[in-house]
Amino acid sequence: MPYAILRFQKRKAGGVAACERHNERRKEAYKSNPDIDMGRSKENYHLVPPPRYTYKKEINRMIAEAGCKVRRDSVMMVETLITASPEFMNSLPPEEQKLYFQTALDFVSERVGRQNILSAVVHMDEKTPHMHLSFCPITPDGKLSAKVLLGNQKSLSEWQTAYHERMSARWSGLERGQSSMETKRKHIPTWLFKLGGRLDKQYGEIVNALSDINAFNAGKKRDKALELLAAWLPDVEKFSKEIGKQQAYIDSLKAKIGQEADYAERMRDGKYAEELKVQQANRKIFELQRTNAQMERLLSKIPPEVLAEIQKPNRNKSKER
Repeated sequence: MPYAILRFQKRKAGGVAACERHNERRKEAYKSNPDIDMGRSKENYHLVPPPRYTYKKEINRMIAEAGCKVRRDSVMMVETLITASPEFMNSLPPEEQKLYFQTALDFVSERVGRQNILSAVVHMDEKTPHMHLSFCPITPDGKLSAKVLLGNQKSLSEWQTAYHERMSARWSGLERGQSSMETKRKHIPTWLFKLGGRLDKQYGEIVNALSDINAFNAGKKRDKALELLAAWLPDVEKFSKEIGKQQAYIDSLKAKIGQEADYAERMRDGKYAEELKVQQANRKIFELQRTNAQMERLLSKIPPEVLAEIQKPNRNKSKER
């Protein structure tokens, strides 16, 4: 069954600009998200147009107008992801998709205030149509507080229930989604899965490049191999660093899978069958570890003199040009 999806991500001051660049497609390339088809970005559309200047300037204006007190660690913006299961979203005709997003926009507006919404943009240039709705969490009494507007775990559960009721009134086949706070499952960033998939695809190409470089043959072939490695290396480092951050969570999932699967086998009822589905999804997370180990082995095969060649300042500068 398809799920109605509503997710919140709190953004402090330092994360606002990057979020805007992604949502409003203000980057020339999106290497961390190969699913974006820039050729289709012209199909994206707004239900709430972005501010005239930048998200940050508009947030500062709104805060000043409301007279909010701002702390150093204040949540300045909440980004809301609105979509549904891919098979459902892609089955809707364009006008029905637009109605889905408009209905969701109306729902969120009623709860956070239409005047607080910075932008609501629908992305049609990825595999599943979805909307990024960004708002500044200013309360009716003039406080800057995402905590008041979103609430605690119980309140977020109520958000999900009310959202499902609103959306399923029109699209009866939708099931209620769950927030990460309800399931107590940590969020693994989507870009990490996508980057892992890209590194897997590049594996053979990098192996061939290493064989060319190890021979230290002269000419364009060697230079091309060095350029390929120079582009590959930062992605491997980024991937490895993020896997390190997620390691404790991944280990905890591994410990749980065997226990819960055995218990589910004994119980054999609907609840535990669903839990098994969750655990199968978690196995995809473990694939990230496999990719990381493979990349580390490949990295260890690069001769020190080749690494030194790749990291030369002149090579990096020429690449930037």
